[in-house]
Parts: sequence; structure tokens; C-alpha cells
Amino acid sequence: MKNAPVTNAPNSSNIARLHRKRLKGKSSLKNKYLPYLLLIPVFTMIIVVVFIPLLTTIIYSFQSYRLTNQEEKATFIGLENYITLFQDERFISSLVTSLIYIAGSVLGMLILALITAQLANQTFKGRSIFRATILLPWAVAPVVAAQSWKFMFETDFGIINHILISLGAIERNIPWLVTSEYAMGSVILTNVWKTTPLLTLIIVSGLQTISKDLYESADIDGASPLKKYYYITLPLIKPFILMGLIFTTLQTINVIDIIYVMTGGGPGEATEIFTLYNYKVFFQYLDFGLGGAMAVIGVTIIGILIFIYGRNMNKQVNS
Repeated sequence: MKNAPVTNAPNSSNIARLHRKRLKGKSSLKNKYLPYLLLIPVFTMIIVVVFIPLLTTIIYSFQSYRLTNQEEKATFIGLENYITLFQDERFISSLVTSLIYIAGSVLGMLILALITAQLANQTFKGRSIFRATILLPWAVAPVVAAQSWKFMFETDFGIINHILISLGAIERNIPWLVTSEYAMGSVILTNVWKTTPLLTLIIVSGLQTISKDLYESADIDGASPLKKYYYITLPLIKPFILMGLIFTTLQTINVIDIIYVMTGGGPGEATEIFTLYNYKVFFQYLDFGLGGAMAVIGVTIIGILIFIYGRNMNKQVNS
């Protein structure tokens, strides 16, 4: 009997194994790079919307560039814009005004949010309606909210003066928005009403993470409601409070709609915060060099605030 011819051709099982291995290699390669491919649109948008405008603004800040003078070309002047700003009394005044506006708004929002969040976290009939109601101001557009409160603060026919006179709290109408004595308090109140729901929502989410066993143990030890809130609730929701303050502080700094609509920065410069002055320099005075320097300073200040908030939040989480 003749021997069978020797062949080097792979059998069907080897072919199938090689095919599966090849497919597996392609699949693993695809899975490796797929997340990066999906992130390309996000990174592209960040580069176009954030980094390119920021880089352009930084370049403008070192130039003399005014659109009011068509014949003048952008020329490099170094730190002259920054030196000019820190010698400008109006710029310094806008920083101080911003500090007052931010401090008043954040304090008011924090107090109101802690109260409303505690109420929203309780179990009672109609809680869902209550939660939806306290979120309504957040859903209102800032311009609409500002215009509504402007009407209510109007000196002669505003409802706020009408209510206060009816209650006997005041004897004559108060010019809320046209005197420096009351204008800042009016815009702070409006901003607190508009932005508090965001902070409330974040604090409520923190309250729901607290185990009821802690309160039950405190009840056994005879702790009062105030002690339970101070020693249990507050320490556990501090990270959520700090996170909420980051968002509300950034919104307070960057959103100029409320002040722009209600007072325009007046009377005089009583409510002209830093970002509103920056807006005027850019789009009313068309000074891109000075406006760019102001924007860079503003981004630096915001970065410092975020760093402080973030550092404190990490301490609370890690402790």
C-alpha cells in the first residue's frame, strides 16, 4: 500500500482558529481606540469654544487694540494694559462691588438653601409639589426674572412698596433701584431667589445619602434636633455644600443679566460688578486690549476660587 502524500496545508480547525484570533485582535484594537474616537467631538468643541477664545484673549491683553480707531493696528505693549487697570479707580471699585455682591448672594443662598433643603427632605403630604415649586425660580430665564423683580421694585407702582406700606412697615415709597443705599440689596435678593434652587437641589441629594441609623442612635443618646443637625447632618453634607457653592459662585460671577437689566450697573457705579464692567469695555467701548486684560484677571480670580473650594472639598471627603 502506498503512503499518503504529505501536505503542508492547514486543516479546517487551524483555519478557523486563525480566523478567530484575527477577529479577536481586530476587536481588541477597535475597543482600545473607540473611547478616544468618541471623545474627539468633545475635545474639538472644548478647543474651539474654550481654548482658542482664551488664547486670543490673552494675546489681546498684551496689545493696544481698539475697534473705535480703524486706522490703529494691534500693537504689542506688554503689561501696559494690566498696569492701567490697577491704576483705574473704576476697575478697583468693580472688584470691591463684586466681592460685596458675591458675599451677600452666597450667604443668602446658603442660609435659604439649608432651610428649604431640610424641609424638602422631610416626609409630608405634598412633598413632591413642594420640591417642584422651589425649583421654579431656577427654570426662569435670568432676563425674565430680572425684569419681573424690576417691576416689583419700581418706586411708584411696584408691589413691594405697596405691600410694605399696607403692612405699615414703611411710610413712603422706597426708591429701591435708583439709590445706592438699596440697589445692591435689591439685586442680591433677586440673585438669591433665582439661584438658590440649584444649591438646594445639591444639598437635598446630600441629605438623602445620610443613614437614618445615625439619627436613631442619636435619639437613643438623647440628642436634641439642633445637636443632631450640627454634629451629624452638617459634617456629612459639607462636600455637597462646597460643590454647590462652586456652581452658584461661578453663576453669580459670570451671569450679568440680573444687574444689567435691573440697574445697568447704577446708580452711578454702585452695582457695577467686575464682569459687567468687562462687558462694557469689550462691547461698548470696543477696547479689546483692555478688555482682554480684564478677562485674564477674571479667569485668574475664578481659578483661585475654584482651587480653594476644591481643596476644601477634598479635605472634607478624605477626612
